[in-house]
Amino acid sequence: MTQLSSSPAKIELCSVTHLYVTSTRAFMAIKGIDLRVEEGEFICLVGPSGCGKTTILSLIAGLERPTAGKVLIENQEVVGTSPRVGYMLQQDYLFNWRSIEENIFLGLDIQGIRNQETEEYALHLLEEMELADFRKSYPHQLSGGMRQRVALVRTLSCQPEILLLDEPFSALDYQTKLKLEDLIVATLRRHKKTAILVTHDLSEAIAMGDRLFILARNPGRINREIIIPERIREPLPFHARNQEGFTDLFNQVWKEMEGLTDASRGD
Repeated sequence: MTQLSSSPAKIELCSVTHLYVTSTRAFMAIKGIDLRVEEGEFICLVGPSGCGKTTILSLIAGLERPTAGKVLIENQEVVGTSPRVGYMLQQDYLFNWRSIEENIFLGLDIQGIRNQETEEYALHLLEEMELADFRKSYPHQLSGGMRQRVALVRTLSCQPEILLLDEPFSALDYQTKLKLEDLIVATLRRHKKTAILVTHDLSEAIAMGDRLFILARNPGRINREIIIPERIREPLPFHARNQEGFTDLFNQVWKEMEGLTDASRGD
């Protein structure tokens, strides 16, 4: 286990259990989740489908309240959505009738914080993402990878302290995904953001994260925590894949995931 700080965690889940109830059944998505994320840390959640990864993000984002347990941000219980938390999904949800510039200002409008200073910050982020020349373009004129960069700028423009990433690269081609991984990690490090990534791509999780949590299902629970070695953690994701020990760690996680999948089939 990592050495935990005595100060409040940036994010903490304390014995969190969550049930989804319909008219015909009750389904336990996650049970007894204890998770602590320090400020500036990047953690990744992996596991078989149905293990509750997205449910965990929804609870942290305040989109749902846990059935039992507490979700805390700096010791304050999460009771609803907050501008402190940004959420980026697989789909970019850009409005095709708005220019890129107007799309990235949308969050500022919604939160009522649009002014010259916040607009300039958003345009600065657009430049960091190498998209300044496309500010007057429209989403249909951009590639999938470019659209995802715009979606990230729109999220970061509101200056959230925490960024939740739910498989944001899964629809992209491999080369674009690798480039975007590097760009996002570099940006989050530069702006000292705390981030949680949900992904099915094990190499992506190992290359991007400081720590990796493997979840089991029926119900969703943390099966194992893996601390990514410093030599893999420090480089940007593209180069992290070439570091000594990366392949061994990938095989270790792969084997554990296979064991969880086999166990689920046997239930």
